[in-house]
Amino acid sequence: MSAKEVRIAFRRLLKVQRRRFEGDQSIVAAARDQTRKEFEANRDLSDPKLIAKRLKHARDVEEVIRRYVVQAPRSTEKDNTYQIKFTSEHALRDRHPILIKSSLQDKKPKDE
Repeated sequence: MSAKEVRIAFRRLLKVQRRRFEGDQSIVAAARDQTRKEFEANRDLSDPKLIAKRLKHARDVEEVIRRYVVQAPRSTEKDNTYQIKFTSEHALRDRHPILIKSSLQDKKPKDE
């Protein structure tokens, strides 16, 4: 494995994190810091098989973030609803909206 392949994997991870978590700078920073920490921890690897394994993991993580992670900010229009924005990269079985019932909706505040 070349250093170029490692740099490419690193940059791709950072790029997909910035796109997926756009608008949430604290999450972008946390993801970037964790990615940097993981790559730094493996900086001194010399076994080609272990390096290939780590690069495959990095590519898999990038794929999961790109295809399966969505941001769902709370809607300002309705209580207990979230706005989910899918892109063409997301792995969807169909284009129908996903309805999720939260167990928190049924709970009453403790002070009642």
